[in-house]
Amino acid sequence: MPTPIDVTYERTFSGTTRRIFELLSDMGTSQDRVWPFASQPFMRSPGPLTPGTTEEWHLGLHSVLEDVQPEKQIVWRIDTEGVDGTHTFSLEADGRRVTVRHRLTATLDDVQGRLLWRRLEEQHERAIEGLFDKLARVLKR
Repeated sequence: MPTPIDVTYERTFSGTTRRIFELLSDMGTSQDRVWPFASQPFMRSPGPLTPGTTEEWHLGLHSVLEDVQPEKQIVWRIDTEGVDGTHTFSLEADGRRVTVRHRLTATLDDVQGRLLWRRLEEQHERAIEGLFDKLARVLKR
């Protein structure tokens, strides 16, 4: 039986949606300043964020950009066997404070997806918390 997952992490930062969106958009490129773990590389195809074309790879997952709304959200469609879903970064401004949410919503198939998530769940949490920690440090500079 397929298993649904819906995992959200969020943190509020001092900064602008423009700057935070720029930092998130650069993840996985040579301009990346916020991905926290060199031992768990995050890579994405070069060039501007283009839905249907831009790809990313991290933590054993492959995704294709589904939607991008500058300064609002980046949505990746997961393209990994056993997982049907998306992971999204969304930004919500309140003056000089910006709440960044990372939400993973997916359906895991009975075998591949559930085994993959069991292996990745803790890594995913550490990666997002590490990303938020590093984002906070970069924004203070």
